[in-house]
Amino acid sequence: MAQAEASTKGVLINFIIIVIMFVLIATFVWYFDKNEPNVQKTALMNAADKFNNLVIAAHWQWRAKGEPERIMLVDYNIDTQKETNRLPVKMSDLGWPRVEPNMDGCKKVWDMILDMPLQLDTFRVRAEFFDGINNGGKILDSKCRFSITAGAWFDYYIYTGRVQKFE
Repeated sequence: MAQAEASTKGVLINFIIIVIMFVLIATFVWYFDKNEPNVQKTALMNAADKFNNLVIAAHWQWRAKGEPERIMLVDYNIDTQKETNRLPVKMSDLGWPRVEPNMDGCKKVWDMILDMPLQLDTFRVRAEFFDGINNGGKILDSKCRFSITAGAWFDYYIYTGRVQKFE
C-alpha cells in the first residue's frame, strides 16, 4: 500500500511539473507573439525612413547631374562615413525614381531603392498600386503602398516622390 501511495505521488508530481512547464511555454509563446507586431511595425517604419531618404537623395542627385535618365545612387553609412552600396536607378522626367504604374512596378521600385526583396527579417511586405485617377481623379495621387500584416504601411507617391507613413 505504501508503494502504491508513493507511485501515485510520483505520478501526481510529474503531472504537476508537466502542467507548470506547459503554462510557462504557453506564456512565453503568447508574450512573444503579442510583441511581434511592434517589431514588424518598427522594421517597416525604419524601411520607410530609409526609402524616403534614398528617394530624396536620388532626386537631388538627378538635379545635380543635369536630369539624366539614370543615376548611380550611392548609399552611405552615417556612422562610419563609408559607402555601403551603389544602386542604378531609372529616373522619371519629374526627377523621381521611375515606377511603372502597376503592382509589378511597385515591387521593382522597392527592390531598386532598397536593394532587397519584399521582406523584412522573416515577414513579407506587400506591394500594391493605387491609381490616382481611379482614387480621386488626380494622376499625381498615384501611389505604391508597402504594408505588413500588423497593420502598418507607407505610401510612395510615384509622381511627387512623397513618402507617407501610417502606423
